[in-house]
Amino acid sequence: MRSSHRDLSRRRFLACSAPLIALPSFVPGMLSASPAERLAVGHVGIGGRGGSLLGMTRGNAQVEVAALCDVDKGHLARARKAAGGKPQLAADYRRLMDNKALDGIVVAAPDHWHATITIAACRAGKHVYCEKPLSHNIAEGRRAVRAARKYDRMVQVGINHRSAEYVRHIVRLVRGGAIGKVHAVKNWMWTNKVEKRTPPPGKIPASLDYDAWLGPAPEAVYHPARVHYNFRWCSDYAGGYMTDWGVHMFNVITFAMGIDHKGPESVEARGTYSEDNIYDFPVSMKARWEFKDPDFTLTWDQPEKGGDVLPGERYGMTFYGEDGELRTGFGTGKCRFYRDGKEAPLPREPASVEVPESPGHMQNWVDSIRKRELPIADVEIGHRTTSLCLLGNIALRMGRKLRWDWHSERFFGDPQADALLGREARAAYRI
Repeated sequence: MRSSHRDLSRRRFLACSAPLIALPSFVPGMLSASPAERLAVGHVGIGGRGGSLLGMTRGNAQVEVAALCDVDKGHLARARKAAGGKPQLAADYRRLMDNKALDGIVVAAPDHWHATITIAACRAGKHVYCEKPLSHNIAEGRRAVRAARKYDRMVQVGINHRSAEYVRHIVRLVRGGAIGKVHAVKNWMWTNKVEKRTPPPGKIPASLDYDAWLGPAPEAVYHPARVHYNFRWCSDYAGGYMTDWGVHMFNVITFAMGIDHKGPESVEARGTYSEDNIYDFPVSMKARWEFKDPDFTLTWDQPEKGGDVLPGERYGMTFYGEDGELRTGFGTGKCRFYRDGKEAPLPREPASVEVPESPGHMQNWVDSIRKRELPIADVEIGHRTTSLCLLGNIALRMGRKLRWDWHSERFFGDPQADALLGREARAAYRI
């Protein structure tokens, strides 16, 4: 049951913002907005990416940074200085859930925390901006979707390229038929990280609450190469580059192919591992998904010696259409059309396609709360895109082709694969 104080905070923000609904998202007059007109947000996880998100909210006149939370005292101290004002400071995210004055939570803790904090925030009546990927596993991702719907919260997943104009341009070209019917999309990416195994140090830094950092993940001996940024290559906490950059790239594809709320029919993957590596993801990896209606294949390639790249582009995607290839570099956003291996003009002008606009990913979230409209990267979209990546990693672990029922989010006749769809969180961090 939400308190009257909490409802008043939300209604006050919505009421004050209502006259601006028909205007552009950036309104100069809001530069002098009073505290009562601002969205009060708290940040959970304020390291590297979390610090960038803090800069976005700190620079938004429609937002007040009212709380900061991190399990690392060093991160918290730096963020406190950057935020200014007198925000609430906490090491435990649950203290922010108890803060009735907060309208929203920005989540940038490590990946294995994303769904847990998102669910808790929705239950506490708070809107959420959750950095990608939405979840560590598919089961908890679906729970996050259910929580957002049950508590009627606006949850934006941080697949921020979806708000970029170059992505909308790709969507218009592909949906508009500029390269003909697309039958395949290939992604290329550099290899996963390798670091030689070394004996773990015996002392946890005084600034870090390591047990809280692990949170719902299994207990593990501390090692500096496995925490903070490096968690990405540890399957207990994340999904390698597949869930780090793949989720960004795949979301462009689901957007362009019009399948945001669907899933594949099958998935298979294989990888090449380094024997002396502290991380448990393969150095190089290939994966393949098959889709129906529209019928096309999606592939992911992390080759050891380079891949299908544009000059100066280390990662990107190629849409293979009936009339040629649309190659897109993800680093710059440049896309070029190729036919018979040579760059060429587009064969035709794309048909007119209506594509959702966005003033920027964070601003879009703020606008969605004010207008009571789903954000451009709504939680269901974020869940489906995250699931694509997680399915690739499950297929990698199983070592065989898997058939997927995206309606029920279960594998066909494969209890062994189904067992990898979720995991039991540690008791102290279970919600």
